[in-house]
Amino acid sequence: MADLISSWSNKLEAVPPSHCIPLHERPVDPVPVMNNIPVIDLGKATGEERAAVVQQLLEACEEYGFFQVINHGVPENLMDEAMKVYKEFFSLPAEEKGKYAKGAANNTARGAATLYTSSAKHYDSEKHQYWRDVLEHSCNLDGEDKITWPDNPPRYREIIGSYSNEVRKLSKIILSLVTEGLGLEAGYFDKELGQRMLINHYPACPNPSLTLGVGGHCDPNLITIIQQEVYGLQILKDEKWIGVEPIPHAFVVNSGLPLTVISNGKLTSVAHRVVTNTTQPRTSIGTFICPEDVVEPAKSLVGPDNPPLFKSFKWGVEFMPHYLSKKSVYHAALEPFKIDA
Repeated sequence: MADLISSWSNKLEAVPPSHCIPLHERPVDPVPVMNNIPVIDLGKATGEERAAVVQQLLEACEEYGFFQVINHGVPENLMDEAMKVYKEFFSLPAEEKGKYAKGAANNTARGAATLYTSSAKHYDSEKHQYWRDVLEHSCNLDGEDKITWPDNPPRYREIIGSYSNEVRKLSKIILSLVTEGLGLEAGYFDKELGQRMLINHYPACPNPSLTLGVGGHCDPNLITIIQQEVYGLQILKDEKWIGVEPIPHAFVVNSGLPLTVISNGKLTSVAHRVVTNTTQPRTSIGTFICPEDVVEPAKSLVGPDNPPLFKSFKWGVEFMPHYLSKKSVYHAALEPFKIDA
């Protein structure tokens, strides 16, 4: 695993040419760090203020595609333990992490934990690489996939098992608020939706102006729930990048492209990227909540006066191959599935 950035970045005084991204993509312009990204208090969603919370969440999805949640029900000590476990994992010797490398002999089970560097598996490029290592694995509701998760650090499966269960509960709360806000039938998202963990580790970088942790993109899943401690996340708002200031023990939530389809264009999926810094590594814990196999505009949101904007498609076999093909940039991933006016 000599190619893992976390195994050699602390020995460098300059960004290697392989990680110097094209000029047009480099984060050279100053980006303001904003504290006005909507912050939603989910503790109010169980009382008389629920309607106001629903409206706040819907407006956040429409205007920003991002929001942060507090009083979300996930224990803070569990969040701290999960972050500690992941930092320990990325600090392991390269030989130990290599057990989970893409293509490793003992790492072939479907949904098994996979460790890779730079961008996601489909973005491998001879031209440039992003400044990150990634650990990815499924989180099945039955828990049977835990045997494919890392067993070092020794607490990994226990802590991350509990963490993933709590975040799944949080996802159900968020999606129930989305359901109410859009006026969908009760229980619209009450299915066994897929869940994946995607943990990004961005080591400190000698020159952040030459590279990115990950380039601008929209997410292919329903919603993403992110735990972060160190600044680095930026979103595209009105064609300009703005930074998202981390709030201790809050989660950042963003809506993905399938939610744009289900809402028939009412909710937006916003491009986002990650910048690096020179002083400290950044680890983010991402939980992807994936849609059912068939994605289409909700029937209650379309009619003679509001025709569907998108065709029905199979998320796994039709949408994802296109999304992963490099042919899609931001919302262009939905172009083949739009209905011509």
